[in-house]
Amino acid sequence: MAMNHQADHAISSPASQQPSDGWFYSSEERDWPEPPPEPVPCEYCGKLRYHKGKELSNMGDRIFWIPTAIPCNCPGAVEAREKERLEREQEEKRKAEDEIRRRVSRLRCDSGMRGRFLERTFSNYLTPDERTAKAKETAIRYAQNFDNMSQKKNGLFILGDIGVGKTHLAAAIANDLIQRGRPVICMTMIDMLARIKATYDKREISEGEILRVYETVPLLIIDDMGKEPPTDWGVSKIYTIINARYEGYKPTIVTSNYTDTELEKRLTPQNGDDMTARATVDRLREMCEALVMEGQSWRSR
Repeated sequence: MAMNHQADHAISSPASQQPSDGWFYSSEERDWPEPPPEPVPCEYCGKLRYHKGKELSNMGDRIFWIPTAIPCNCPGAVEAREKERLEREQEEKRKAEDEIRRRVSRLRCDSGMRGRFLERTFSNYLTPDERTAKAKETAIRYAQNFDNMSQKKNGLFILGDIGVGKTHLAAAIANDLIQRGRPVICMTMIDMLARIKATYDKREISEGEILRVYETVPLLIIDDMGKEPPTDWGVSKIYTIINARYEGYKPTIVTSNYTDTELEKRLTPQNGDDMTARATVDRLREMCEALVMEGQSWRSR
């Protein structure tokens, strides 16, 4: 049955805009095997908005009509669509930002950091002299280039006396990366070992699972390495983690009050077997650039 419309009623689908690839407009005057949907007037200019259709030969020449009428190109309709597009973009941006905030919150909870660790940032790191300023610049550069670092020497060994800001810089790197959605674990060596040991009394997580987390997290920060000499068991677990990260080219940051040779002694158990301690420190030498921090202790200022 042919569709006839008043000749003086403008339409939004002139012949010059006819669809290609076998599609057609319902404004065409022809006998349709199936009647098209009624045209819809544009709410801004009143032009009739027709529907596109296509014959489906594999379904007995039936016509498939798109339910939504074609958009009108009048200024009012174009402006309205642009407004809707901007509103959709804003809504998508808001949802993305909400998801980032949720992810950052989850990452903070999973990072192992708590209390003052979470408050340590680059902005509140004091630089009373040139040496601490250079250390801060190095740490900022490390965080900024984290995603593009080479596989070799992609860690930091932050060395210095008590109170010069080693932990603050390490935590600032962690907080910066977490804020950008990068998973980080940052905790003292003592706390790491305590978490592993705690799995022996829990059924919900095994020692192997917690070790895999330490071995595979994109950035692992071990604070205060060597503060307390570990047992045979402890130094063995630390070596297992460090060696796995070494073999997997995983960035690792270590803070310590001791030089590498002093750290070997600190990690040697009471039985005097220093083989695992030396192997651990040797891995760190290959993995990490040294960042030596000197200056007056913050705690004495």
